[in-house]
Amino acid sequence: MIKIVLIGVWVCIISLGGVYAAVTLSGASGVEAAKPVIPPAYVAGETLSIPVVTEGAVTGYFLTKVSVMVDQEKAAKTHIPVAPYITDELYTVLVGNKMIDLPKAGNLDVEGLRKKIKDDLNARAGDALVTAVIFEQLDYLSKADLNGKSNQKMASKKIVPPEPAPAAGGKAAPSH
Repeated sequence: MIKIVLIGVWVCIISLGGVYAAVTLSGASGVEAAKPVIPPAYVAGETLSIPVVTEGAVTGYFLTKVSVMVDQEKAAKTHIPVAPYITDELYTVLVGNKMIDLPKAGNLDVEGLRKKIKDDLNARAGDALVTAVIFEQLDYLSKADLNGKSNQKMASKKIVPPEPAPAAGGKAAPSH
């Protein structure tokens, strides 16, 4: 009987020692716990109506709403107002640089425009803050359509099919 009790105590000591050694050695190995992945945050842009001026006269309007996805960790470190920068970048690209010939917008390089907006916003932030650019609306409405001189009823020219905004469950980053 004493042999069975001594074997039981010996098994308990070995088991506890093995568990203690496993816990101690696993913490000392330098392996860090996996850092939780933080998904990008959605920052809504404003709906803009940008006049198209050709030869000194307004010939139509460019209707746009562009939003971005931003890295939440970098957004917390960079205190720039993202939404106004989106608006400023759109005016710079569409009015200042005349990147798009709006009356002939069928030849628009959408991916080039998306890349330019993303690169310019990241350059302003000084880091890879913007992860994606979302075109929620990108339309052209001619002045003839607005005045009713066209035989169609206010038909805007869809340059890019709208992209849906992220699901409501996603977090929206503060636009500062």
